[in-house]
Amino acid sequence: MNWEQRLKEIQNRKTEIRSQLEGGEDINLEDVEKELHTLQDEEAQLEEKRAKALEIRNAMGAERSFEKPKEERGMDFANMTPEELLASQEYRSAYLKSLQGKPLSELESRALTTAANSAGAAVPTTTLNRIIDKLRQTSALFSRISVSYIPGNVTLPVANAKNAAAWKAEGTDGTPQDDTVSEVTLAGYELIKLVEISAAASAMTIDAFEAYIAAEIGRQMAIAVENAILNGAGANSNQPTGILPGITWNASNKVEYAAGETLEYDTFMDALALLPTMYHPNAVFVMNRKTLFGQVRKIKTTDGTPIFAYNAQDRAAMSILGYPVVMDDYMPDGEVLLGDLDYYFMNFALAPTIETSKEAGFRSGKLVYRGLAVADGKPALPEAFVRVEEASV
Repeated sequence: MNWEQRLKEIQNRKTEIRSQLEGGEDINLEDVEKELHTLQDEEAQLEEKRAKALEIRNAMGAERSFEKPKEERGMDFANMTPEELLASQEYRSAYLKSLQGKPLSELESRALTTAANSAGAAVPTTTLNRIIDKLRQTSALFSRISVSYIPGNVTLPVANAKNAAAWKAEGTDGTPQDDTVSEVTLAGYELIKLVEISAAASAMTIDAFEAYIAAEIGRQMAIAVENAILNGAGANSNQPTGILPGITWNASNKVEYAAGETLEYDTFMDALALLPTMYHPNAVFVMNRKTLFGQVRKIKTTDGTPIFAYNAQDRAAMSILGYPVVMDDYMPDGEVLLGDLDYYFMNFALAPTIETSKEAGFRSGKLVYRGLAVADGKPALPEAFVRVEEASV
C-alpha cells in the first residue's frame, strides 16, 4: 500500500468517525479517542516520510527521479465526485498553497481549477476536519448538541411525544394515534473570524500552515458558538437562539432559590424532579466555575457526603449526584442548567471557509485570513431543559 492510498484511508476513517459522533451513534468514546490519536500519529509519520522523499528528489535535481504512485500519475479530477476531490491530497496542497501565495504544480492547478468548477473551491476535507475538531476541543457544549451541515434554510422534525401501544379486544379495530412531531426552522447567520499574520506565513510548510490557521479559526469560532448555544439573542440580532433566552421559563421547568441565599441539596433535587424521565439518561448540569467551586462543591448530604464528585485528573468524571457536570463560563453566576443538550439543534448552512487578502494588511505587510461560516441554532424541545436561578428580590 503506497503512502497516498493510506493517507486517503486515514482521512476517510476520520470523516467516518466524525459522522458517527454527529449522528449520535452508541460508540465507545475512549476507543474512538485512542483510534483518533493512532490515526493522527500515523498520518504525521506518513506526511514526514513523504516530505523527506520529495526533498531527496528535489536535491537530486530530477523532476521525476522516482516513480510517483499510480494514483498521482493518472489522477482524473474531472471524474471525481466533489467529496473525493475535496479529500484528495492534491487539492489540499493546492488550496493551502493558494492561500499562502505559493506557486502550484500542474497537478495542483488542475485540482484547484476542477474544484472551482464543481465543488466551489471549498475547504479541503482534512482542513475542515481540523477546524471542526478544534471546535469540539474548545467548546464544552458543541460536542453534546445536535449538529448538521445542510446548505440553506432547513426545517427539522422533532418527535416530542410518542403514543404508547394500546390494548384492544381480539377481532376489534385498533384506533390510530399519531405521534406528536414539532419542527425547528433554522436560517443562517454569518460567523466571521479574521486572522492577521505576517507575510512570513508563505514560508511555512503546508502542514504547519494548515495546523495554525485551522486552530486559530476553529478556536475563535468555538468561543462564539459556545456563547450562542446558551445566550444567543436570535434572529433580531442575527445570531442563533440560545437556550436561556429561547425558552419560556415557568414553574414547570424552573427552580428558584431564595434571594440572597445559595444553592443547596434540595435545589438540585427539585430540578431533577422537574426534568421528564426520558431526558435523564443524557442529562448534564451546566454552570460556570464560580458557581461550581464557590457553591456547589460545598454542598453535602445529611451524612456529610459531598454531592459533587471531583477528579482533578479527569474532568469528564466530574458529576453531581451521578449526572455529568459541564463547566461553562457563559452561564450566569449562581445559575444552573439541567438538560439533554442533544435537543439543541445547530445547522451549518455553510461550513467554515477560509479566504485571504493581501490588500487588507498592505500597510503592515501582513496577510489577513478570513474564516466564515453560516449557521443557526435553537433549542428544539423546551421540556428537555430545567433552569435553576436565584429568585429576584
